[in-house]
Amino acid sequence: MKEGAEKITQRILDDAQARADSIKAEASEKAKAVEDEARKRAERKKEELLEQAGKDAEEQKRRILGVAQLEARKELLAAKQEMIEEAFQKSLDQLTSMDEKPYLAIIREMLLNLVESGNETVIFSARDLEIISDGFWKDVNKALVDKGKEGNLKLSRESREIKGGFILQAGGVEMNCSFEALLEEKRDQLETEVANILFE
Repeated sequence: MKEGAEKITQRILDDAQARADSIKAEASEKAKAVEDEARKRAERKKEELLEQAGKDAEEQKRRILGVAQLEARKELLAAKQEMIEEAFQKSLDQLTSMDEKPYLAIIREMLLNLVESGNETVIFSARDLEIISDGFWKDVNKALVDKGKEGNLKLSRESREIKGGFILQAGGVEMNCSFEALLEEKRDQLETEVANILFE
C-alpha cells in the first residue's frame, strides 16, 4: 500500500514536472515570439525614424537653401540698385561739369522749351549766376519772342542750392527745373533702360 502511494505521488510529481516543463517551454516560445516581434517593431521604428530624419534633413536643407537663395537675390538686387544709383549720379555729375558753352546751350534749350509765358523769373545756382552773361539773356528773350511768347524773362539775383538747371518762378509758384529734379522725374522710365544697358 505504501508502495502504491509512492507510485501515485511519483506520478503526480512527474505529471506536474511535465506540465511545468510544457508551461516553461510554451512561455519560452511566447517570450521568444514577443522578443522577435519587439525586435521587428524596433527595426521598423528605427527605419521610420531614419526615414523621417532623412525627410526632416531634406526639408531643413531645402529651407536653408531657399533662405540663402533669397538672401543672394536680395544682395544682387541691392548691388544692381547701387549701380543704377551710381549711373544716375554720374550722369548728373557729367551734366554739371560740362564746359561752359555746351552747358549754356542745354540751359538755353531748356528755357525755350519750359518757359510758358515769357514773363517768368529764373533762379540759378550761385555757380551758374557767374556764367550767365547779358548777351545770353538777350538771346534767350529774343528766341522766346520768335516763338510767340513774351521776351521778358527776368534773371533773379537770388540763388538756390541746385547742381544745375534752374527754377522758374511765376506768380508765387515755382517749377523746379534743376537737373536733379528732372532726372528724378524721369527716373522711373529711365531706370529700366539704364538697367538693360548695365545688365544685358
